Amino acid sequence: MAEIKVEPKRGGLGWLWAVIVLALIGAAVWYFMNNSRAVPATSPADSVRTSMNTTLDAPRQAAMEATSHG
Repeated sequence: MAEIKVEPKRGGLGWLWAVIVLALIGAAVWYFMNNSRAVPATSPADSVRTSMNTTLDAPRQAAMEATSHG
């Protein structure tokens, strides 16, 4: 009679590593595509004056502007 050798089945996790590598490549492409956009040529807003406009009432804001201009 012929002898049949039975070998243990190897784990089939190669597909998992392929998915992980593809996900990492996709994340890297997305990251570099989003960060390579040109920065707008506008100047940043004056955050102190902008915040004063939204938080102070009109008489108090006028007093603050009068004292800051001299």
